[in-house]
Amino acid sequence: MNSRSVGIYFIVAVCVGMIFLVSTNAIAAEKQIVTVNIQEVLLGSSAGQSVKGVLEGKVAEFQQKFQSEQEAVDAMRAEIEKKSSVWSQPVKEEKERDYQKKVRELQLKSEDAQFELQQLEKQVMEPILNELQKVIADMGAKNDYTMILDSRAGILYVDKTLDISELVKKELDSRQEAKK
Repeated sequence: MNSRSVGIYFIVAVCVGMIFLVSTNAIAAEKQIVTVNIQEVLLGSSAGQSVKGVLEGKVAEFQQKFQSEQEAVDAMRAEIEKKSSVWSQPVKEEKERDYQKKVRELQLKSEDAQFELQQLEKQVMEPILNELQKVIADMGAKNDYTMILDSRAGILYVDKTLDISELVKKELDSRQEAKK
């Protein structure tokens, strides 16, 4: 093969590559990458507000339940601080053991309550998250989006015009309303 034919093949290859790049860019221009703030959608949707209300109610219930126990533990601590100088060593040790026992019991109850809250959150959020996933997939297919990214998942900058959080929130609300 002579240098002239190698040059022609090179030019043809470059032209084919350019045509491929131009056609790929044209296809990419038709597609769109958008973002959605999942947290904003969940907190701003009526379904998310409902879940928030349920969880806040449970937290208030636990706080009320533990308030008297916390006050009793605080009273024990205050009594030990006030009277420890007049108590004998065995009495002081017994009071301190009782106090430590009450503190551990309260901590265990608090951990149990935290676990119960996590389970409740998982239970009430799961159907909403499943519906949200469907909403996002449907919107992606309907609007011919190439990709939908969570805007809080490591994206450092995104143009606000690419954020579809408000549209997703409205669609989620309408679907939740339709289920009622």
